[in-house]
Parts: sequence; structure tokens; C-alpha cells
Amino acid sequence: MVSALSRAFAQLPRPEMRGPLLRSVAWACLVFAALWWLLAVLLHHWLAQTHWVEVLAAFLGAFAAPVLTWLLFPSVVVMILGLYAEAIIEAVERRHYPNLATPPPSRQMANLWSGIRLALLGLVLNIVALPFYLLFPGLNLVLFLGLNGYLLGREYFDVVALRRVDWRGTQRLWREHRLRFILTGVVVAGLFALPVVNLVAPIIGLAAAVHLVERFRGLDPV
Repeated sequence: MVSALSRAFAQLPRPEMRGPLLRSVAWACLVFAALWWLLAVLLHHWLAQTHWVEVLAAFLGAFAAPVLTWLLFPSVVVMILGLYAEAIIEAVERRHYPNLATPPPSRQMANLWSGIRLALLGLVLNIVALPFYLLFPGLNLVLFLGLNGYLLGREYFDVVALRRVDWRGTQRLWREHRLRFILTGVVVAGLFALPVVNLVAPIIGLAAAVHLVERFRGLDPV
């Protein structure tokens, strides 16, 4: 896991990663800004039902909107991961695993649908967990990292593994090595909490997953 994350970090400045990296950061910035704006509007509309609480609504919204944005950001970013995941995976494979064949398009479409479904599940679960995030200091961090670590680890695994491994083989790989993918997801979830770093966290997690999947498939990097 440490080796996979190190390779992912090391490849970020490489020429083949610049295009996917810029697209990833652009999407992350767009999603972050849109999510912040949407939550601010919803909070203001919910709190400012009468005139006397408008000031209170503005005050609470100024603090609540960024907090909720940080909490929901991982799930929403995963939802759009499929838009640039293929470019990131191909960049990693070209540098480290150049002998791999091109995966069939049908696998890529199934992969995209799986990612959207898991991202929607993650968004729902994080919304359900919001009261625990806000009301239980200390426990909220453990819950946030545990929940999003599992969801991110599973999502990154599926995005990479389903491109080249059949369904039965994918399930076997997950059963045997899920702890490493979940721990990788926990690390990435922690990166989402860091300003600026959270913009490149999706690409780091996905690149690390490529190394983990190929290692467990028995393929040594070139």
C-alpha cells in the first residue's frame, strides 16, 4: 500500500500525467465550488423562513456550508470519477505496465455504471451520517474515515479491476485483498480533508489502485 501510494505521488509531475491531472483538478474545483454554493443556498432557504432569523441564517450558513462541503466532497467527486478515470489509469499503465492490452469497451461502460452506483450510495450514507459528524467530536473523524475509506477503496478497486478481470475474479481479488484497498481509501479520505491536496486526492487514490490491482494479479511493473 505504501509503495503504491508513493508511486502515485511520484508520477504526478510526469508529462503523461499532466493532462489527466489538470482535468482532475478542474473537475474537483468545479464540484467543490458548486457543492459549497448549493449547500449555502439550501441552508439559507431552510433557516431563513422568517425575517428575524435571516441574520442567524447568514451566520450559520457561512460556517455550516464549508463544513458540510468538506464532509460530502469525497462522495460527490467519486460520482464524476468516471469522466477522467480512464485517462489516469492509461497514464499509469503506459509508464509502469506497458505490456498490458487495451481493455474492451464493454468493460469500461460497466465500470462507469458501477462507479456511479457506488458514489450515489456513498452520498446517501454520508448524508445519513451528518448528525453523527456534527454532534460527536472525535467519533466523527473515525466515522468519516471509516465510511469514506471503505467507499473510496471499493470504488478505486472496481474502477481498475473491472477493466481487465471478470466478475468472479474481481470478487475473489476483493475478498483476498480488501483490507489493503480499504486502508488506501482511508489514506485518500484523509487527504480529502487537507486544503489543496484534496484536489489531487482522487488521482492519487486511483493511481495507487492500479499498482495494487496489478501486483495482486501477479504482474510486476516494468
